[in-house]
Amino acid sequence: MPLHELNALLRMYKYMYMSRKCEDRLIELYRQGIVKGTVTSGEGNEAAIVGAVSTLNPETDVCNFMQRDFAGYLIWGVSIYHLFSHYIANKDSATQGKDGNVHHGIPERGLLPMVSHLGAMLPNVVGATYARRKQGKNSIGLAIIGDGGTSTGDFHESINIASVLGIPVLFFIENNQWAYSTPNSLQFKCSDLSLRSAGYGIKGKKIKATDVSLVCREVNDIVQEMRSTGEPFILQADTYRLSGHAAYDKAEYVPADELNTWKREDPVPMARSKIVSEGIQSESEMQNLEEKWDRKIDDESNRALQAEKINPSSIGWNVFAETKPDITLPPHSGENLTPVQAVNHALHHALAHDSNVFLIGEDIGYFGGPFKATKDLFKEFGRGQVIDMPLAESGFCGFAIGASEMGLRPVVEMQFSDFSTDAITQICVNAGTFFFRTGRRLPLTIRMPGGGGLSYGPFHSEDLEGLYGTFPGLKLVYPSVVEDYFSLLLGSIYDDNPVLFFENKFLHRRLRGNVTFTGEIERLEKARVHKAGDNLTILAYGAMFHEVIAAVQAVEKRLDASIEIIDPRILKPFDWDTLAESVTKTHRLLVVHESWGACSIGSWIISGILEKVFFELDAPPMLFTPPDTPVPFAPELEEVYRPGRESIAETIQRLLSM
Repeated sequence: MPLHELNALLRMYKYMYMSRKCEDRLIELYRQGIVKGTVTSGEGNEAAIVGAVSTLNPETDVCNFMQRDFAGYLIWGVSIYHLFSHYIANKDSATQGKDGNVHHGIPERGLLPMVSHLGAMLPNVVGATYARRKQGKNSIGLAIIGDGGTSTGDFHESINIASVLGIPVLFFIENNQWAYSTPNSLQFKCSDLSLRSAGYGIKGKKIKATDVSLVCREVNDIVQEMRSTGEPFILQADTYRLSGHAAYDKAEYVPADELNTWKREDPVPMARSKIVSEGIQSESEMQNLEEKWDRKIDDESNRALQAEKINPSSIGWNVFAETKPDITLPPHSGENLTPVQAVNHALHHALAHDSNVFLIGEDIGYFGGPFKATKDLFKEFGRGQVIDMPLAESGFCGFAIGASEMGLRPVVEMQFSDFSTDAITQICVNAGTFFFRTGRRLPLTIRMPGGGGLSYGPFHSEDLEGLYGTFPGLKLVYPSVVEDYFSLLLGSIYDDNPVLFFENKFLHRRLRGNVTFTGEIERLEKARVHKAGDNLTILAYGAMFHEVIAAVQAVEKRLDASIEIIDPRILKPFDWDTLAESVTKTHRLLVVHESWGACSIGSWIISGILEKVFFELDAPPMLFTPPDTPVPFAPELEEVYRPGRESIAETIQRLLSM
């Protein structure tokens, strides 16, 4: 072996050795009840992860690690003390004890935080690699997945997006033969997963990953080619999981002869044997080094064990990052705009004055989107800021999350809000938990055109704010008037959290209004009292806001009533003070919205008001929504299904009579 490879082998062996010893120690602590959750060992996988990660530059490249990639964290510069602290969940845990084992990362250094939905991390790597290259770095991404994870939809969507957009990501398949207890023969029929590369128009290869030097050499050649071509690559690295799925798993389902065959190629003793046989180190020198490494592991792990425990009262329980917009945009005005035109103006204004803002979605480029919200933006700003994506909602939402982790401000268009359910893991599990578990901001806006009234039927008419409202960490914005379509969209783009921006399709071209923007970004905080009143408070948003206005105009004089109308504008976090003050004055509350009533925003609001001002109420609060059925197609059915001014007026009369 050349001298530089011999030196590299000793360095890589250090990480392999320390990784295995650390995991052995963690398993001991788990069995003593000190480490909680579980420990998933990388025994047998060390050559694959160490050989691959050793080719990367943490200052420019992007990577995700999985549950068996402990050695990767060491290479990336995470200390043994901090790795043990996270398992033990002491005061220096990377997530303050909010997540455990290897679920952490350093996004600012290209190491993306892990989630248990392993396939869901792949599009994050693609998006983060795109962002770093957009920022002028010659970055490549290492997207690591196991053999079982190749069955996920995100695996396909990520490779396809990387191929179509020309983003150099190495999809590195750690094929250790078992997905928990499921063998490869029950996971897929092909023996070489890299052959799938042909379907994406990219290159692929399969290697045996028990020799760390071979893995490093092969991956380095691929990485250098990717840096020059900018194309993705699929590499299957065959290895074997030499222990159970986790510390609690005895792996009795693994055939003994198969396990014994692979144990003869255990990568750690193989690397050690080569170091001695090649004369890099003598046996005594190796023993001295290993004793030195053992002492370091003991010192660091003991320090973690002795560290102060987490005090629940001292950690932050916030799910939202504090937002202080650090940009002032030029003033802007527009007259007689529809809501969709106001959206277009807001997107144009952000794109024109901030290169960190970019748009992604389906058919948003030259076509301008199905509702023309992005009309002419592609012509002016090009593919660098307006990106047509494949039909892959989970993939491109995950892409946007990865780009946001690198400091960009992506704006995702869901063609219809109904389609967002394909991306619920990315939106709710990955993005929604991000600040809570990492303490880092995640600026991300997802535009959600929804609602009925257009005879689009069950799959193009859903209003899903109630669904997403059950998940922590997501801000929900629902404008009702033209000016808010502009100002609140800019406020969403410059918020440092994931924001779902709901647009009512029925209103897209049915309202007109003016926009006057002073240049100051609005914070997503306050509801608006549209009309003052004394006898009843009605809270409504979207199309229902305008149905309520019409209903109030029809009944107020006839009933000799004074009715207050509140437009909440921001559903989460909710402006409880404005609503509580109003209900304290009027002593009655009616909530009207177009989404279903079960487990809804309205039921949550009423529950909150009952807790806050119960003794101020003269009648039980009421929630008026469509029935809990899918949205019907026929106009005659949909007219009955959706609350309208007449049915709202009847509800007002009933509540005032109580």
